[in-house]
Amino acid sequence: MSRGFSRFNSLACLLAGTIPAIVIVVSQATAASAKTAQEIAEIAGPITVQVNSSLGDGSGVIIAKGGNTYTVLTVNHVVETVDVKYTIRTSTGKNYQATSVTRLQKNETDPDLAVVKFESSEEYPIAIVGDSDQAAIGAQIYVYGYPATGGLFGAEREAELSGGFVTSRPRTRPEGYTLRYQAVTWSGMSGGPVFDADGRLVGLHGQGEFGFAQTSSGEVAPIKTGFNAAVPINMFIARLADAGVNKSELKVNNSPASRDPVSLGNPQDAEGYYLRGLSNLDKGYLTDAIADFNRSLKLNPKNSEAYFNIGVAYAYEGYIYKENDIRSNLLQQAIDSYTLAVKANPGYADAYYNRGVAHLQNNDKSGAVADFQQAAELYQKLGRKDDYQQVLKKIKELQ
Repeated sequence: MSRGFSRFNSLACLLAGTIPAIVIVVSQATAASAKTAQEIAEIAGPITVQVNSSLGDGSGVIIAKGGNTYTVLTVNHVVETVDVKYTIRTSTGKNYQATSVTRLQKNETDPDLAVVKFESSEEYPIAIVGDSDQAAIGAQIYVYGYPATGGLFGAEREAELSGGFVTSRPRTRPEGYTLRYQAVTWSGMSGGPVFDADGRLVGLHGQGEFGFAQTSSGEVAPIKTGFNAAVPINMFIARLADAGVNKSELKVNNSPASRDPVSLGNPQDAEGYYLRGLSNLDKGYLTDAIADFNRSLKLNPKNSEAYFNIGVAYAYEGYIYKENDIRSNLLQQAIDSYTLAVKANPGYADAYYNRGVAHLQNNDKSGAVADFQQAAELYQKLGRKDDYQQVLKKIKELQ
């Protein structure tokens, strides 16, 4: 399961900043050390589980053990339906019926979190909980979970690790999604752990984001962005009593991070400019984002992601402006940027899709259909079933 949402419905409503500190009241462990991606995967594998049901697939992370009772933390929308049987499948391939589900989300102001418990005499490790306030803009993160891709669903799913960087920390977001990053994620990874560079649990992934673009006729179409969001772990720590979790059952390490975030104040290389561009784009500073991506491309002209994100920025600017000439010019610049993205990476399915949306916004139906057809072919090859079906539906509507 994964949720999409719109960031640019009202640019004036975007809030950037640091979340007020939440005091962690459990014990502090020894100092952490930065890990390689392979080491993060080795930590993540044994503690990450599948959360399966007849309604869909999700992920979760083992955070506590008391006797033979294990506690899995996931997002509420994975287990929100009452009177449905949920199964936990561990990394060893064993399945356990959930013995209880505690849903922490009662309304949109509550974080999208839930706790699932299961019984087992097997020994499974539990996550080391970090301090999500340390996950600042520019910090390295890793998302781990079980995506439903390649035609695999339920127990057939294989685990994936995806690295990325924190792009913004808004003060408030519906359902608590205030840890935002750009990383590759898929349906089925909702509820999976988000780790810092030291392998500590700092969030629960739950939103794979898209924005909305509107055509001149008023039709709305989603734009792929690559931005994602998690519920910070500190929001869960603040609700331990509601979750029925004893703090003594957790392993906590809230020592300072061993790797500093990438500095965005004065970038010196292509990666620095690119990351600052992502942060500006995520916060809605479109002109600044385009400038940073262009600076990055001067140093690394083969970065298809930079071209893609320039296209996203121009597309949103085209969405904002209502004057036909300005709108058309901005949309053409978006189309040109997506074209450079697919030239650098011919298999860039999302770039074809977004270019199709831009053509549609610019009243070029034939161009839109051609790009949607190319995107559909690539989505099918990549096993992105939901995206494939979505584009097929769009093509049918246009023909």
